[in-house]
Amino acid sequence: MRTKVLILALFFLSAIVSSCVKKDIEHKEKETTGFTELVVPADFEWKMSENVTCNFTSEHASKVYVSTGANTAPFASFYVGQDIDQVKLNVPTYINTLYVKYETEAGLSAAKSLDITNNTVTYTVPADSKEMETPLAYSAKTNLSRANGQAVIFYPAQENGWGTLMFEDLWPAYGDYDFNDFVVNYKMQLYPNNKNMVKEMILGIRVKAIGGSLPYDLCLAIKGIKAGEIEECEKQESYNALEEADMKLLNPGNSVKNTPIFRFDNIRTNTKAPKGFAFLNTDPDNKARIQKGDMVNITFYIAFRNSIPQADLTLDAFDFFIAKPVKEGASQWQEIHTRGYAPTEEFGQSTYEQTKEGNSYIGKSGIYYNSNTNLVWAINIPTDIPHTHEKADFLKAYPHFKDWATSGGEQHKDWYENMTGNRNDSELIKQ
Repeated sequence: MRTKVLILALFFLSAIVSSCVKKDIEHKEKETTGFTELVVPADFEWKMSENVTCNFTSEHASKVYVSTGANTAPFASFYVGQDIDQVKLNVPTYINTLYVKYETEAGLSAAKSLDITNNTVTYTVPADSKEMETPLAYSAKTNLSRANGQAVIFYPAQENGWGTLMFEDLWPAYGDYDFNDFVVNYKMQLYPNNKNMVKEMILGIRVKAIGGSLPYDLCLAIKGIKAGEIEECEKQESYNALEEADMKLLNPGNSVKNTPIFRFDNIRTNTKAPKGFAFLNTDPDNKARIQKGDMVNITFYIAFRNSIPQADLTLDAFDFFIAKPVKEGASQWQEIHTRGYAPTEEFGQSTYEQTKEGNSYIGKSGIYYNSNTNLVWAINIPTDIPHTHEKADFLKAYPHFKDWATSGGEQHKDWYENMTGNRNDSELIKQ
């Protein structure tokens, strides 16, 4: 009898040990194939779009329209001619060809394909183009529909389309890397004049998901200009947001030195959101879900004191980031930017430097907001994409993301697009 008991005991002990070893192996396999184990080239910039210079010429002032497809709506229209500044557009990295049309006396021309070579497209507008006169006075502030044919450049590169900002909020530590702690859509329209100088623009913000508990706010720094260049910033349209929701310039009046820094106040609160939930649009069981029409969606008008060359206002000039005070009431922030953007001098630089000292995750590369293994805490996708639900695996949600990152952006440049094999819907919140 004792022998049987001993044999049974040894059997169960063996089963328990085997189970533990199996679970440990599974755990290790999950760790070694997880996001934080990605081997990413040190010089990879994590960019999904790039600037393209339009080296266009014309005998006289002409108007052109640029699109990413022969039959798609243009994402940019601007002027070409002598004494007219060049334009820089921003397009997804997987786009190798742009298409241009020009105005004639009989209407628009047929589309002409232009290969992108060394981040440049070259084109001479034919002589039969319509000679453009000085456009009529126009105000984007009172003409959101753009029905009068005013020149306009969209970011991202699609007519009235959204881009997506995704943040992990545990910087400098690694989080779960589902990129749903703060998910925000953005879109911008710049309005160049007949010299391709920009005096005003429209910015749209839409809050898709809040999966993190830390009280980060969305912020924006516009690089290359000074805070004193901001003449006006006004909320134009607002849906599903508190009345207090607004875009606030935090350092007005400094025209000598500092970049303008904006904070989007109170956009985390959604008046249509279900009550009693700390998070928004991340629960896999459909709790605290809202559809796109019920998201916080706000449009802002921005005017510059002086016209700015459009080429100085490429998408790279717009540094979206999230920030929170280091402690309640403090003037210094903890900030999380996309890779390579510096913390703000006024609010975030000292905190960054203090955090970097002795930290095991960051500080060795000399590049802002990337880890010692070149991982990041924020990504900017040039279209509207679904985010993961809580506890989902981002690498499973977007199966080609891993190859894109580990190849330094050379493979699967369109990993995020809604194409066969690119998405695993069971891991995503679809709206």
